Amino acid sequence: MVEILEASYQAGARGIEAIPIGSIIEASSIMVETYDDYVVIGSTYPGREPGIEDLLKVGAKLIFVHGMISDMKGRKLIELLEEIKSRGAIPGIATHDPLSTINYAIENSLNVRAFLIPFNARGDFMGNAKDLEELVDNTDNYHFVGMKTLAAGFLDPITAYEYIAKHNICSVTIGMVTTEEAMISTKTAIKKLSK
Repeated sequence: MVEILEASYQAGARGIEAIPIGSIIEASSIMVETYDDYVVIGSTYPGREPGIEDLLKVGAKLIFVHGMISDMKGRKLIELLEEIKSRGAIPGIATHDPLSTINYAIENSLNVRAFLIPFNARGDFMGNAKDLEELVDNTDNYHFVGMKTLAAGFLDPITAYEYIAKHNICSVTIGMVTTEEAMISTKTAIKKLSK
């Protein structure tokens, strides 16, 4: 895992969005110790133990409540947002049902300024893609981070990031499983999104 993060870093990426399961926290810790400019953001784990402490140990500044919790729009969401804030991190919401969950958060003035949302040129995982594009592009005071930007591997990086560059997406997360994929996706994303 460290090799993939290292390849991505060498291609220009300066951080990771981590879910505190498996060896990702250990790999993130190695990267943070190695590079002064490496940034960790994360998402809680949807199980009994959300992993906030693990994310804080590697210096996570922004922690999203996992979509499986956020999309239920209940008391657990509010409690986790409050816990994240009370621990000194910026609370965010990840969602797999972006239109409904973003609107819920805005209408109820939840203490959140960032959303991790599925966003890609195929419209996969986005619900009504046109409505989500409009919401993202016309909503101020919130930051949107794109996930599933390669549509689970169905999009090539050039097509994916040319699309992202046209919208109000401030950052992207990219799923990677090989060092080659890490280098290509990262270089392409940086080139297309730096304009």
